[in-house]
Amino acid sequence: SMVYFAGPRQPIDFYEIDPVVEKISKNPDYFTYLRDSRAKWRIILGDARLTMAKAPANHYGIIALDAFSSDSIPVHLLTREAFVLYLSKLREDGVLLVHISNKYLDLAPVLGRLAETLGLAARINDDESAERLGKYQSVWVLMARKEADFGSLARKKAWKGIETKATVGLWTDDFSNLLSVFNW
Repeated sequence: SMVYFAGPRQPIDFYEIDPVVEKISKNPDYFTYLRDSRAKWRIILGDARLTMAKAPANHYGIIALDAFSSDSIPVHLLTREAFVLYLSKLREDGVLLVHISNKYLDLAPVLGRLAETLGLAARINDDESAERLGKYQSVWVLMARKEADFGSLARKKAWKGIETKATVGLWTDDFSNLLSVFNW
């Protein structure tokens, strides 16, 4: 749906691993966001981490990660090495926006630890009040090299500091611990 709100000077690249998702997203019997968008967009098929590695350095103003809401998450997209890649593809003033809503896992401490390790500013927005409005709760984490890169969002009360937990270590390509973030 983000593509629908983008303007003609806001190109969007979608990194998608599943060709069926691409096919469905382009079918106007199901969705018209792509068809009706004013933005120039493209879908890049393949594992996002592998295909994004081919993107030019400092290319993106925003990278939005939205792959963690199911019960089986792609852990390799939440490692130090993955975030080093994302940062290399972001402009100096760019931001990472990570959707971490999940019924089974609390991924906030993982992102807090990544921010701490990589020296990033990080904020979290948990709209838990949304459940009262009849929609699912949504949790987003915003990360950038500097607090100033958040712009006016840094002044909004909904975006709070993100904390780490001693029980949640730094996730790397060689280590992750889903049990440490499981909602028991």
